[in-house]
Amino acid sequence: MILGRIEGEVRAALRQVDDPELGVSIVDLGLVQSVAIAPGQIDIVLMMTTPTCPIGRLIAETAELAVRQQLGSPWTVRVAVDRAAVWTPERAAPTVRAAFAP
Repeated sequence: MILGRIEGEVRAALRQVDDPELGVSIVDLGLVQSVAIAPGQIDIVLMMTTPTCPIGRLIAETAELAVRQQLGSPWTVRVAVDRAAVWTPERAAPTVRAAFAP
């Protein structure tokens, strides 16, 4: 049960991180590929909407800071960007897809 609570806190922190170009949460965009929790360690893998996104590292650093602030010590937080992952609009929340639909 504790891991579920921790994952909920991690996802709540990540929900506060917006893609600066779109102004939408990285969670709602579907950019959070995975969250792995081990004793004292949180590993997060993000994807970008395009593999060559120039602000990917900034988004990852912002996500790492948000999770660190949410959890505090003794957690070590690592965030990686998987540039090989292919994002599609279907990964986004339905409300996001509707907002950007033509």
